[in-house]
Formats: sequence, C-alpha cells, structure tokens
Amino acid sequence: MSTTSPVAKAAAPPAMPSRRSLLTAGLVGGGVAAAAGMRATTGVASAQTSVVQAASPAAFASNHTSPGRLAVVYLRGGMDGLSAVVPYTETAYYDARPAIAVPDTAVLDLDGQFGLHPALANLHQLFGAGRLSVVVGAGNLAGDRSHFTAQDLSEFGATSYPADFNGWVGRHLGATAGSDDSLFRSLTMGNNVNLSLRGTPALGMASIEAFGFGGVSGLTANRETTFEFMYAGDSLAELTGTAAIRAAETVGGINGSNSQNATARSLADAATLFDSGLGVEVITLNIGGWDTHNLMGAHDNGTMRDLLLGLDGYLGDFQAALDDGGNSDVTTIVMTEFGRRVEQNGSGGTDHGWATAMFVMGDAATGGVFGADSWVGLDSAAIGSRGDVVPGVDALNVCGDVVAGVLGGNPSVALPGHSYQPVGVVS
Repeated sequence: MSTTSPVAKAAAPPAMPSRRSLLTAGLVGGGVAAAAGMRATTGVASAQTSVVQAASPAAFASNHTSPGRLAVVYLRGGMDGLSAVVPYTETAYYDARPAIAVPDTAVLDLDGQFGLHPALANLHQLFGAGRLSVVVGAGNLAGDRSHFTAQDLSEFGATSYPADFNGWVGRHLGATAGSDDSLFRSLTMGNNVNLSLRGTPALGMASIEAFGFGGVSGLTANRETTFEFMYAGDSLAELTGTAAIRAAETVGGINGSNSQNATARSLADAATLFDSGLGVEVITLNIGGWDTHNLMGAHDNGTMRDLLLGLDGYLGDFQAALDDGGNSDVTTIVMTEFGRRVEQNGSGGTDHGWATAMFVMGDAATGGVFGADSWVGLDSAAIGSRGDVVPGVDALNVCGDVVAGVLGGNPSVALPGHSYQPVGVVS
C-alpha cells in the first residue's frame, strides 16, 4: 500500500491529507474519529452550531436531563463470584475448594450468609454505609460459556443476538437523544467503544491526556488550521468534524490523570469527566484479567486476591473522587460475562461457569444483598453435573433497574423482548 496521501498532488493546499487518511492516522485521537463517524452514519446529530462556535465546557452541555448518570465497569474474563462474595455458611463451598476457599473467619460479613473477600474492604465500607447493593447468583439466562458470545450478549442486553445489534445502554440513549446532546454524552474509556453503547453516538477516549491532535509525517505544526480547512462547510459530516475539533480543544484544557496504571488512570479520568460540565451522562470502563483458570491462590495471596485488591482500590478511589466533586448522581454498575464453576480444577483455578456476583455502587444504591432468597445453594443436587452456580437473579433485570432507577428510562426500550422484573438494587 502506498504511503502517499490520496490528495498529495492537489494544487492547493500542498501535501494536504484526505479526511480518511487523517482519521485513519488518528490525528484527533481514535475517540474523536469514532465520534465523527458514528454521528455521520447514525444521523442523530444535527447542525450543533453552538458546539462548532465555542470550545468551552458550557458549549457541550446538553438540555437533556436524567435523574442520574451511570458508570459501567465491565470485568473481562468472567469474575469468580464465589471468591468475591462468599457463601461462607455452606459446607459444600469449602468441600469444593480446599485450596482456594476464603475461610469463614476471614470474610467481611454482609448478612450472616454471604460475606465479601477480605481484599474488598472499601466495598465493605460502602456496604455498611448503605451505598452498595450486592447481587448474588446473577447470570444471563442464555448460559453461554464462550467469553466472546457471553460478553456480546450481556452488552446487548439479550439472551440471543438481537436484530438491531445495539447495546442496552445505547438503546436507552438513542431513544432519548436530542439534537442538542453533548458530544460527550456517552463514552468509553478506551480506543474502542463498548458494545453496550452501540446505537448512540459515543466517543472512545483512551485517556484525557492522550485525547487530541497527534502527529503524523507530512503535517505542518498548525494541525488545527488543516482540520478547519478540511471540515469547512455545512454538511453533517463537516459540522461533526468541526465539533470534534472543538471537543479535542476542550478536553485539552482539562487535567487528566498521569497514573502509570492504565486502569487507575481510566477511572480517575472518568471521575474528572463526570465533574467537567461537558454533559457526560454515561461512561463505560473495562478491567481485564478475570479468566482465572490457574493458580488463583489462597485468600491472602495469589492472583484472585490481587485482582480483588486492585478492584477494591479502583472502585474505592473512584467513588471517593466522585464524592469529592459532589457528583452524587453518578451510580456505578459492576458486571462480568459469567462466573466460574463451583469446584476448583486441577490447576488450582476455576473454569467457565454460569452465575456470578454483581455490584451497584453509589448514593442511588438501595444497599443490601439481593438474590439470597433465590439462592439454591452449592450442593451437588443444586449445581448439577456441570457444577455451575445456578442463577437465581436474571442479570438483565439488574440492568433494567439501572436504566429505570438511575437513567430514568424504560427497560422495555433498553432490553427489547425481555420481561423485566425489578430486583430493587437502586432506589
């Protein structure tokens, strides 16, 4: 493939790259390019004159309002719910996990039946303050054990691939979209926008500090002028491109996290964006590493302890940052594609299973343990030949609670074809 710009031979201006080559090169950041493309193809955006003419946070604020805002933290790989939320009164749990079980003396009690892993001290404190809802035995009723399919289904909010291929959050945002919506209304902290936001214009932002104009061979130092020239005009694509330039300028005036830990940086940046006045309503984030087939370790050492200790720190710091900024309207839902089997395997780990644990954190959380009344236990008669934790709570209903109780939306729109039954995790 030639590296020469498609319009390199144009008479004026010299060496001017095409819009396609600029966006492909990521000159305004992968996130801005994604936003421009999505707005151009979905047709949701209109002229956005105020966005084009100004580059202040107020220019991006939307007249759209909802009861609250949402952070979706996705744990990629299938979190072992039995390690995070321990059924510490059940003999079957300890029989199945002689090397990796959390001793009943070490758990952080929740309700006399379930307790948190000792690494989850921040979450336990939030639970005690009535700001954490813990859901046990939560699962997508499709029961798919493929990482790829199970992640897709949970993000689509469905038990089979939907006809619209839109995400559960994206459907709500798309149904409530307006021409004055902020370019920052929904975004993923990362270069790729999560499937849960599909169906609405959304940004992908790896970090605040990296969001903006980058460098590529052949461009002059005055990149903004180049972009302004390219997007001069009043078509939707041109107006959106100009809006993206203004978005990059605006974010450039916000101080982002300089943490060397990518996850900590993403969550710190998310808290900053919620506090920025840019009209942010939903942010999705990803934390990987939860496919624990091998050497999970004991409760006080090893991979699972380290994963949960990290998660507790990330979520605790995130909530503290939201609190410091007075952003009490932000609720966080923590989810994963599936749980692990009850019995530890021969490698000291756990294999793909079914039901797991979910968390809902923030002032809107009802607080308490949900799913205990439908918990069937872990003995052989309950878990069957497959050895899975059986779901007593449909994970889609937890998502429905968040749509209705946090975003003020209609679960039937966000989860089409699903018969929503409230769980009660938010009030």
